[in-house]
Amino acid sequence: MIPIIIHDKCQCDPKKCTAKRMLKFGLGREAKTLSSIPSGSVVLSPFSETALSPADAGHAKRGLVIIDLTWTNIGDFPKIRGTIGRTLPYLLAANPVNWGRPMELNSAEAALASLLILGEKEQAKLFMGRFNWVPEFVRLNGSLLKDYSEAKDSAEVVRIQNEYLRDILGDG
Repeated sequence: MIPIIIHDKCQCDPKKCTAKRMLKFGLGREAKTLSSIPSGSVVLSPFSETALSPADAGHAKRGLVIIDLTWTNIGDFPKIRGTIGRTLPYLLAANPVNWGRPMELNSAEAALASLLILGEKEQAKLFMGRFNWVPEFVRLNGSLLKDYSEAKDSAEVVRIQNEYLRDILGDG
């Protein structure tokens, strides 16, 4: 089981906030301060140059950190010393706000995708029934998530992502 650690910047509507719902349903624990985030844990960051891959599973056992803030304030994303930054590869959002938009996942989608990439399928199943968009997220991204979860490292995840993008854009 990978501990999901959530640092909520309280920037979204509390009634729609997936980070708050993950906490409510026991799918993660809150880190009220950045200094309470465990050293060596994996922080999902849109600014990392390294893609999350199954090779990160060992570090993720220390914690998978979700920083919950709005996409409009993404420039305020904090740097957290002593952690390992990873970005998610290409995926489509299935939540009602950003449906179909590439790379604009909400916090719960990011956590779910990470668990699937890291091979934690049983833990990922805990999201079913908690968020009504989960089946659609899996439908939209299932084959990519499967391929990413079978990659050996970040370079292979990026290769899979790039091949997929070439195929859908017709450049391949």
